[in-house]
Amino acid sequence: MNHRAVYRHFPDKLSLLARVAEDGWKRLASRMKERISGKRRGEASLVASGVAFFLFARDHPSLFRLMGGPRLRTAECFPALSKAVDEALLILMQGFLDTGTDPKVARKRTVVFAAALQGVTLQILQHRYRISPVKVEVEVAQICKMLIKGLR
Repeated sequence: MNHRAVYRHFPDKLSLLARVAEDGWKRLASRMKERISGKRRGEASLVASGVAFFLFARDHPSLFRLMGGPRLRTAECFPALSKAVDEALLILMQGFLDTGTDPKVARKRTVVFAAALQGVTLQILQHRYRISPVKVEVEVAQICKMLIKGLR
């Protein structure tokens, strides 16, 4: 196989990485939707989607780092990636909306929640915050609850 064959489909490496990240955001959204299925709307679904966020990152750490990395922040160049990010974040935002949060405030809380969750997730993945694998889901759920409470 020719190592340049990929460039028949993508104009450059950054475009390829953007497509991979887009797929990652879509898979993350799907994982969150699965996790919140059957959960009570509001805080319970928000916590469940936060745990799904962590589990996705744990299962796909390199993809997670690419998805949140600085190289792909040019939304105007990669509209499909931007749309995939927005759709995943809307799942989190819906959790805040379902708690009765004003839409403008819910958007801000979503950004802070996602950023904090990303940071906590990276600390766990890099073993800076050590948690027993048996207890990690419960611990992440508790952290999500703390974040939600702090954002009220």
